[in-house]
Amino acid sequence: MDLGHHAPNVNIEMIVSRLIQFKKLGGFHFNDSKYGDDDLDSGSIHPYQQFLIFNELIDAEYRGQEGFGPKYMLDQSHNVTDPVESLMNSAAEVQRSYVKALLVDRTALDGYQEDNDALMASNTLKRAFNVDVEPILATARLREGAAIDPIATYRASGYRSQVAKVRPAVGGSGSGIV
Repeated sequence: MDLGHHAPNVNIEMIVSRLIQFKKLGGFHFNDSKYGDDDLDSGSIHPYQQFLIFNELIDAEYRGQEGFGPKYMLDQSHNVTDPVESLMNSAAEVQRSYVKALLVDRTALDGYQEDNDALMASNTLKRAFNVDVEPILATARLREGAAIDPIATYRASGYRSQVAKVRPAVGGSGSGIV
């Protein structure tokens, strides 16, 4: 499932749910889109939808869905942004959606779904989505010896300018737009 290959306003999380149900979910290309398959940074346009997709994935994990084991990939085009920074940004957004989906009160959500109470089910999801999970992510990065702010650390390292000396640009306007 490539998240950039859907018409506007498609209920992707429902498609994910159905693919899980029928044991047909193979993997994901996490990205985002505005006008088509523009492969934007994951979660940059539709962060709530990405969260809802992760809610379905976490639900399948919790239920022990038979045959569930999708592969997760990032699929992006870096026409305007630094590709390394965009990949870091997307990885952080995917982690953010995953952690928020872990915070969903599954017992309450299951009850509201069983009672067909769409408003309270929606509020249960929104409650988890609106949690600021940055302290959780920062603590996890710190515990693993990783940078708390990966993009700032990457920029401070000077890696891009070092690599640019070794692999100078060949032609083009330098704007990054293809």
